[in-house]
Amino acid sequence: MTHPNVALLPSAFFPHLGGVEELTRQLAHEQVRRGARPLIITNRWPIHLPAVSEVEGLPVRREPFLTPERQLKPLARFAISGRNGPRQVARYIRAHGSTLVHVQCVSTNAYVARSVARMLGLPLIVTLQGELTMDADQVYQSSTVLPRLLRQLLLEADAVTACSRHTLDEAIAFTGVDPGPRGHVIYNGVQLNEFADAAPGSRDRPYVLAIGRHVPQKGFDVLLRAFARLHTNGGLAGHDLVLAGDGPEHDALRMLATQLGIGGRVDFVGRCDRPTTAALFAGCSMFALPSRHEPMGIVNLEAMAAGKPVVATRVGGVPELIIDGSTGILVPPENDEELARALETLLSNADLRGRMGTAGLDRTSMFSWTAIADQYETLYEGVLCDRS
Repeated sequence: MTHPNVALLPSAFFPHLGGVEELTRQLAHEQVRRGARPLIITNRWPIHLPAVSEVEGLPVRREPFLTPERQLKPLARFAISGRNGPRQVARYIRAHGSTLVHVQCVSTNAYVARSVARMLGLPLIVTLQGELTMDADQVYQSSTVLPRLLRQLLLEADAVTACSRHTLDEAIAFTGVDPGPRGHVIYNGVQLNEFADAAPGSRDRPYVLAIGRHVPQKGFDVLLRAFARLHTNGGLAGHDLVLAGDGPEHDALRMLATQLGIGGRVDFVGRCDRPTTAALFAGCSMFALPSRHEPMGIVNLEAMAAGKPVVATRVGGVPELIIDGSTGILVPPENDEELARALETLLSNADLRGRMGTAGLDRTSMFSWTAIADQYETLYEGVLCDRS
């Protein structure tokens, strides 16, 4: 069986970290294991990143992706250097022998991908990753191009996938375009062995784990307030809070922890590599994700793959993953009182934590990256067949 060589165009890639980057990385590795030759082309930002490199053996090209925004300065930059971007990317894709263009997250990358697919006559698949609400800079609220581009893609793409049903419905409501049978839900996945084989690190006290970008959407300020409630009423059961990750809200979160009187019980461990992340999941008593918005949340799956119960907010695509009362507890967003109550329920009951962790682990088999890559490959084959 011949597997298609796919040009993957994510909105961002390593050294940036997040759901888009992880989807691209895992999908590319799965394609390599199947004998294909994926090519990753992403935005060259910051500009000091190399134009050509390999990441974990995967070929990566970086080009400055610009769009013709109506504001004077962005339009001038596009006129000077942005027009040649699609032509350069088209040369890479043609030389590599890619037969399909696949966008992960609709941003400036999608403007280039749409132009290149039309230029080369290649099928275009677009994967939505919650870009309407999860971008920390809220580009869809300021851009004159991206809302129109998203609508065009939902109209024109050979297939549209989304990381949750909620994410697909959100895009349909925003654009007024329903892709119909071209629309599919393909969840993001988890590397099961990465967590099954991880050994916990050594820490003085048991801990609740939270991990993610330190941006308002993740709601870590709500988690700190909930943790302070538990600290006040003695409901911590000896636990610390380990808050991993980094971002623009990092210093404000540290200051808030101090103001709430829990600075000594919250460990800000910063940005973590994959082995450290797996070790943190292996050692925690439970995982918390208090997001205000969340298209899906790969970290929820990672917690489940580590056999840990999850306390998360009932937002976005989270209820499609976490079964309330079985694999975890779902609470309303922006409610530190309810969040504290859910945390205390699990912290005070080790048997319940064990049952929920086991149920979550059982559920993750359907989210393995191999299973997710199978779904994408079936989609690729269908699109290529329709084009033949």
